[in-house]
Amino acid sequence: MFEKFTEKAIDAVKSAQICAIEMNHEKIYPEHLLLALLNDTNSIIVKTFSVYKIEISDLKNEIEQILNKRAVVKPVEFVSFSDSTKDVFSKTLEIARIMGNSYVKPEHLFLAIWDYPKLELVSVLKEKGYDIDKIKSMFYSILSAKKSHKVKHPEIIEKRRRNDRNDNIISIIESADGAKIFDRAIAKLSTSNYEILGTEQIMQSILEDTDSDASRILANYGVTPETFSAKLQELSSRQAEYEDKQIIFTPNALKTLVAALDIVREEGNATILPEHIVLGLLKSKKGIAYNILKELNVNEFLLEEQMQQPIERQVNETLYIMRLAKQEARRIGNNVVGSELILLGIILEANSIAAEVLRDLGVNAKDARDVIKELTGISEEYNNSEITFSQRAKLILEDAWNIAKAKNKTKTSADDLLIAICNQPDSVAMKALSKLGVDVLEIRQGIKNRITNFSI
Repeated sequence: MFEKFTEKAIDAVKSAQICAIEMNHEKIYPEHLLLALLNDTNSIIVKTFSVYKIEISDLKNEIEQILNKRAVVKPVEFVSFSDSTKDVFSKTLEIARIMGNSYVKPEHLFLAIWDYPKLELVSVLKEKGYDIDKIKSMFYSILSAKKSHKVKHPEIIEKRRRNDRNDNIISIIESADGAKIFDRAIAKLSTSNYEILGTEQIMQSILEDTDSDASRILANYGVTPETFSAKLQELSSRQAEYEDKQIIFTPNALKTLVAALDIVREEGNATILPEHIVLGLLKSKKGIAYNILKELNVNEFLLEEQMQQPIERQVNETLYIMRLAKQEARRIGNNVVGSELILLGIILEANSIAAEVLRDLGVNAKDARDVIKELTGISEEYNNSEITFSQRAKLILEDAWNIAKAKNKTKTSADDLLIAICNQPDSVAMKALSKLGVDVLEIRQGIKNRITNFSI
């Protein structure tokens, strides 16, 4: 759940935990969260109360009086979340989704707390004449407002050099897991009048494998072979699959697979799973299969989260590094992961061969952050947009994936990523390494030496 929380939102949750322990409570309640949010004197939450002439000290006293009723006699060392706080977290994610925000900010938490129907403080404040509904409306307006000033990442303006994407799609089809999916999908063509593979045949193939995680998750949303086929039979046209020219795949099927392949690379896998294809479909938002999911009223947000779970059970270095890179992007107020943040993710991961090589060369996270800030700038406030990858970062992920496959590895590793960075001399990451006094030859030799020693 908390992977979608910004650093400030996570800090608020941590502060609520400390608050509960200090007040000798066995559970964390929504009021603890509210106290934590009010402790940030520079936040927009505190400033908004000031606008309405609400004294923060008085508000805190009211909250503490309510919480004091729940204190226990014995000392408390560990606290858990109460059911009411879990409900608030669920409401927080729902508010962020409805508002079109990719990540949870403290303001989302604040709104979710006030929307909790059993919050005793609401009735107390209303008796004192506070207009809670007006304050909530203001926060909804703030979260809906578009940010006009953004830090533009230097790698966004680059021309994207790509290998032939059809070659990459072929690698999906020929992989062990991919072959099973596409053999069944191609067989579907013999029962139709089509010669070109579309998203609907691919989805039917995924649904037929009832033992797969993807099939079971979709079934929980009412998407079964029967319901999907029934919707498919209602269609009289395949127009939703086409936008321009025809190829072996319909254009929208190709977009789905390219999106799936991007996800595979970001997670450091060398093979594609049915879950990746479903995630690719949700990301592309194109084609017959996607339209059928919409007609079946599938909650895309929840489906995406559940499809990620089987993939994330296969934790590897690259997946962890990408998470760290995205966290750094949120921390500096950017919505773009460039090559330099992949490099920083490698440094922060700390346990890989690549991290050890960089450490031996005198590279540390603090110095790297300072140089990156100098090269790319930093935003003064968090950007709510979805985190994306720069063109150069995508090229590095693609190169690392190809390096891993050439070595017959099932997953990409940190050293593959670092070598891929070294293959991009004009990237921001290499400019940062140059400023830190490190060159390509030192990195390559360091990786080679450690892999050789590890193999002995």
